[in-house]
Amino acid sequence: MERKLKDKAMKTKVITILAAAVILFFTASELTAVEDKIFTSSGQILEGEEWSNVYIYNDDTIVDMLGGDVDGIGTYDASTVNVSGGHVNTIDALEYSTANISGGFVYGLHAKNNSIVNFSDGASGVSIGAGDFGKLNMYDGTTDLMGVIDSGTINLYGGLITESLGAWNDSVVNIYGYDFNYDPMGGSLDGGQLTGFWLDSTAFTIDLYGTETYSHINLIPEPSTLVLFAIGFFLIKRKT
Repeated sequence: MERKLKDKAMKTKVITILAAAVILFFTASELTAVEDKIFTSSGQILEGEEWSNVYIYNDDTIVDMLGGDVDGIGTYDASTVNVSGGHVNTIDALEYSTANISGGFVYGLHAKNNSIVNFSDGASGVSIGAGDFGKLNMYDGTTDLMGVIDSGTINLYGGLITESLGAWNDSVVNIYGYDFNYDPMGGSLDGGQLTGFWLDSTAFTIDLYGTETYSHINLIPEPSTLVLFAIGFFLIKRKT
């Protein structure tokens, strides 16, 4: 009889502990629940803030992200987002908007629908690209993957692409630098390897993904190289 009472008391204690744990779990979930944020006028996202989705509307809206954590950012109309810190899973720049990424970490970044993305300074990403008439300008920073498709344009002035660059359909990649060299058999992928120097004389190496990627690339020499070419052409023309 005594043993049965002890077993009953133990079961009651276990059930009470489990119930308390469930209550604590749901209470914690409610406390850490993340909401959406909508900007229709200029504002900031600060360190310590957490948002699920951030939507930015209206032509004159400028949002500065200085820190914090956001799952997704969507920019619309002709709005602007400036990211200099924090963490974002994805940014989709749409409808003639602009996204300036100069710091922080962005896992996925896409320029679409005639929007412009500028990637520079201490920006870091995993997969960035452009499509549907969007434009991506990379001046500095680091990304693992870069891709462009469907009438998108990428302009490369600097930075580091650690894994690969891919281009498809009627997309365009403009690379500004000098001393370019393309090795169709080089690199770790099937598109060859491109090497050269950025305009600031920093050496770069880019592995190309896909056999068609190089056909989408325009190699644009630095202005001084163009001047030397023009002088050489002029001298040859005088001799003839």
